[in-house]
Amino acid sequence: MIPSSPSHLEVSFNSPKKKKSSPVDVVLGNDDFVGEILLHLPVKTVLKLKLISKRWLSIISHPSFAIRHTYFNPHTISGLLLNVAYHFKKPSSYLYVSIDGKSVVNVSSDFLRFDPDKPGSTYVSQSCNGLLLCSKRMRYSAERTKPTYYYVFNPTTRQFVELTLPSGDGIRSNRIQLVFDPSKSPYYKVLCIHYFKSLLEIHVYSSETKIWKLSLKQENFDSSSVNLNNGVFWNGAIHWISRMGNGFCFLLDKECLQALPSPPLPESWETNNFRYFGESGGQLHFIGLLTGEQKADIIGVNASPEMPDDKMTSSSSSNIDSQYVVVYAMEKGCSKWFVKYYLDVNAIVMAYPEITDQDPSVSPCFVSGSIYVSSFIEENDEEGPLLVINMPGEIISYSFKHKAFEKLFSFHPCTHYSCYALKFTETLSLV
Repeated sequence: MIPSSPSHLEVSFNSPKKKKSSPVDVVLGNDDFVGEILLHLPVKTVLKLKLISKRWLSIISHPSFAIRHTYFNPHTISGLLLNVAYHFKKPSSYLYVSIDGKSVVNVSSDFLRFDPDKPGSTYVSQSCNGLLLCSKRMRYSAERTKPTYYYVFNPTTRQFVELTLPSGDGIRSNRIQLVFDPSKSPYYKVLCIHYFKSLLEIHVYSSETKIWKLSLKQENFDSSSVNLNNGVFWNGAIHWISRMGNGFCFLLDKECLQALPSPPLPESWETNNFRYFGESGGQLHFIGLLTGEQKADIIGVNASPEMPDDKMTSSSSSNIDSQYVVVYAMEKGCSKWFVKYYLDVNAIVMAYPEITDQDPSVSPCFVSGSIYVSSFIEENDEEGPLLVINMPGEIISYSFKHKAFEKLFSFHPCTHYSCYALKFTETLSLV
């Protein structure tokens, strides 16, 4: 009889037990779990994680992930894309400036060379929630100033699509407008506005169907009173407004035109008082420069309860007559405008006396003529509402929340120059 072995000496001839997977391994081994985690990460981080493995690259590169990530992540403005162009000196250069002014990056000349098959310089005309509308001009074309190619370009993913514009019914002039609201749809639209004399046509391209549709044809249209170059997308419509505050909009869903109410401008308002028209934080903005007398005409009329007196910066010590940058905002129902913010120009002069060449007695007309609004950013939690101002040699911002100025960028002042700012948003949106 063979004696039995002690229990601790027993040898098992069965297959070894599998090591239990940790919860982390279980999660990372499941594509659905990984995808859900990645949805909550910022765009820059997600793009870096594509390098982890082919599996993660496959997950992130899938169109459905891009659509979901864009929907779940609000289109927060991370910075401004500045274009400072010195007239008669080409090509112009682009710079990326962070909202806080701590980062200024010269954008490489390769930034806009996304289509190497077509030579020529690329011009960025519009940004809309992370997508750029670009036009490429032929370098050796007989009509050098006429754009020959149009693109929708995502600078974050480097994806682009070329647009073939519809032919107008004998209409010579056209304007292009990009429309994109990722909170409503993953697809963007492009409007092509044809007009000649009194005939207006609006064609709409959908990235979902890849086709153009004639949405509006209207005769007896007066295009002289409104600048059709600078349309602004807000609340499901494209809005145009003149420097005198007269405007209309095109409703995308109803495919019709609708008049806009005018801001409560004083009777003495002139075209050179106008400074800016745009959208930010879900609101439409109209910005102008008023004198003290003009400002008195509007206080108490449409003043917003959100704007207490301490939002107005003032300086009684300056000898320069009172002038104010006034921000009007449109109510959501598109029923009327109201005054939301003031900024006393004296505050700008005190912070940047070089604008008057150190002479506080300089004419107020010189000061007002040297101040332009490049952008207004409402949806900025850290800095609060930001007014981006373009002065000779300086791009500055003013925070209505902190009542403080910040220098964003300095450049050599020149008589013949232009500067405009495009809001930059990182997104994985498909084009």
